[in-house]
Order: sequence, then structure tokens, then C-alpha cells
Amino acid sequence: MAFVLRFAKAVRNNWKKSTVFASALAYGVSYSNEKYEIKQLMRHYCAEASRYGDVKIGHNQQPPKVLVLLNPAANRKSSEEDFHNYCEPILHLAGFEVDVVKTDSEGHARRYVEELAVLPDALIVGGGDGTLSEAVSGMKRRADGTQCPVGVLPLGRTNTLATKLFAADSATSSDLENVRTMANAAYAVIAGKKEKKDVMRIEVLPNAADEKPPEKPVYAVGALQWGAFRDILALRDKYWYTASLRDYTAFLFNAFDGAHTWNCKAKLTYTEPCLGCSNCYKDMDEQWAATKKQEQQPRRWWSVFVPRTKTSPKTDYSKIVNENCSIRHEIEVDPSELVIKTGNVEDGSEEVDTKEKSMLNLVLGEQVDSSFGFIGNSWGRVKGRKFFECPATDNISIRTVELLPERIKVEETDPEMYYSIDNEAYEVRPVRITLVPKAVEVFTF
Repeated sequence: MAFVLRFAKAVRNNWKKSTVFASALAYGVSYSNEKYEIKQLMRHYCAEASRYGDVKIGHNQQPPKVLVLLNPAANRKSSEEDFHNYCEPILHLAGFEVDVVKTDSEGHARRYVEELAVLPDALIVGGGDGTLSEAVSGMKRRADGTQCPVGVLPLGRTNTLATKLFAADSATSSDLENVRTMANAAYAVIAGKKEKKDVMRIEVLPNAADEKPPEKPVYAVGALQWGAFRDILALRDKYWYTASLRDYTAFLFNAFDGAHTWNCKAKLTYTEPCLGCSNCYKDMDEQWAATKKQEQQPRRWWSVFVPRTKTSPKTDYSKIVNENCSIRHEIEVDPSELVIKTGNVEDGSEEVDTKEKSMLNLVLGEQVDSSFGFIGNSWGRVKGRKFFECPATDNISIRTVELLPERIKVEETDPEMYYSIDNEAYEVRPVRITLVPKAVEVFTF
């Protein structure tokens, strides 16, 4: 009892030091406990992966080959460490032959996949939305037309598709939940369940004055975004000294700046969604071409763990007539923000409507009446990680759209304006965007 009294007296007489010590002790306990839980979690996933690796294969059989396109600069250069700690062990224990290629520049992943002589059994993207878009673009541009399933490891700053597919708790951003999401994504590759996802093909409209050959299309899994929200969010790394508050600081310091795109004035020509007809059957046929090639490939030894999926009979879209498919609607818009997104980035309530009919969603944001209101709304979106959402005055379902901005950069003195395509910056140009339904196979649960 005397010891307790002396201890209480010492704490009372040195309450500042005691408070600091108690806070440090609480943090240390919490940190140690989370590290222990992460170790236990990885032990569980590694044990599950070993079940696949322990299966004996014949002398003439080869282990599955996977190519990992790893962006070491993703997520402020932490992606490589995360991959080696939480994803690579699961792939190796499952018996996969893993080839890792580190990207070293913008467009490296796209060029590498496009020029690869033979695609592996699976292509795994270790990075964010931009790296995924590059990999898909490279695969869709291949001259031989071959494709392979794509695994998505959420190692970037923004991982829209991967978070939707694998996050155990999207409302939680703790280290434990982030590790769980990465482990889920790696385990999905060895489990082998796949799901077809829509992409959108983005082509620069040709100009009669251009002497260069037309640029190859870019393929996006998520969204094209244009406006002040996109412009200011791209500046967040300038405020690195504010650490975790850099996203909020960027909007606070730039919301009163007139240099950003506050008016996305443009002419839009679009067509409505279609289930498939003689007018759009070429785009619809891409999914069947990929399916046919996959059916011709021999099943590997690990396929005993994967349930066979029934392939729907091919529909002859060339004999289906839909008069509404070819009708072009023209509108002129002047919103503060313009977003064109696939169903891959919709929330659960919107996804229900897109299961039967693949479509793109054109979202036109409302005008900004107050800089303070813009800051508050932007902070709410950053907190909820809703980078592709915007306060909409209109939401239009489309299959194709031609976007003709009123202003583009022509002279050197003209201000620079950019789109974000899957969070990668592209110069504002007149573009044609086309939905390509069920165009890429992605590993999922």
C-alpha cells in the first residue's frame, strides 16, 4: 500500500513527464499489437498459399508463369517494400514462377506489354490506377491480339479497382487493413477466380492540320476527369511538408486561384447504351475473341482448385438491330467538373443498374458559387476517397461520346490544361471515348 501511495505521489508531482511517458507507452503497445496482428495475418495467407505450392506436378508440366509490372515510385516509393513483404511471398509459396519488371518511366509498362513476345499465364500490376491503365493499354494494343488475365495489387496511392475488389473494410485505412487488402489481391491470383471488366477506349480525334500519324488509343479502367478538382489535387505533393494533410492543404491554398479549369466548356456528342447490335458489334466482339483464345489454352495443374465456368453462347450481334444505338445526341455544357467513368468505380448502389447493361456514366458537376463551399466539398471528397464523384447537376448514361473542348493549348503562351485518365495527366484534346464491354479479365474473389 505504501508503494502505491509513493507511486501516486510521484505521478502527481511529475504529471507532465508522466503524461508523456503514458502516451509513448500507449503508442508503443498499439504499434506492437498491430505489427503482431500483421504477422499473424501473413502467416495465415502464406499457409493457405502453400496448399497450392505443395501439389505435385508431372515432369512435363511447368509451374504457372506470372509477370509482375512493379512501379517502384508508386505511393511515395513504398510500393516495392510492400510488394516484397506482403505479396511476393504468397506468389512464391503457391509455386508460381515470378518475373518482376520494375518500371522506370511514364509509359514503360504500356510499351513493355505491347512489345512482349509472348504473354505469361497472368499479368500482375503492382502500382496504382495509372500503372493498371498502362498495362491494359499495352495489352489491348498488341498486334497479335492475345490477352491474359490481370491481377491488381493495390500498391499505389489511388487503387480504385483493387480497393473495390479486395478491401475488407473500405472505411478503415489502418496498416492492418491495408496489408489485408494487399494479401487478398495476391491470394486472388493463385485462387484463380476471374471476372470480366469493362474498359473505355480513348482516342484523340484526328485534325486535318496534323502531319503526324494518329496516336494509338489509351484504355482506361476507371475514369476520365476534367476540372478544378482534378487540377488542384494534382498539386498535393507540393505541400509535402504538411504530411498527411497535404490533400487538404492543396485545396486551401489554391481554391482562390483563377488559374485552374473552373469551366469545362465543351460540345458533347454521345450515343446511348446498347446491349449489342449490328452498329456496335465490333466492340462487343472483343470479349468473345478473348474468351475463345483462353478456351484454346490447355488447363494448368493448378486448375484443379478452380471451378470451371460456363461460357455463354456467342451472340451474333451483326443480326441484331437497334435503331437508337446510332442516334447521336449533341449538347453544349459548361460545368465546373466533367467526369466520364466506367461501372468499375461506381459504388454498390449504382452497380446494380449496370450489371445487365454495360455503360459509361457522364457526370456534369454544378457550378462553383463560393470558394469556401468548394473547399468544404473537396475536403469531404478527399476524406471519403471519392475522387471520381462530384456534385452532379446531370448524370447521363452513354456508350460513346465525342468530347470537343472549347479551349485547347495551341500556342506556347496558352495555359496548360489536363485530363486525368485513371489518375494520369493527359493534355486536353478533342477525344472520342468508346465503351468496350467485358474487355479484360481481372482476378477477384
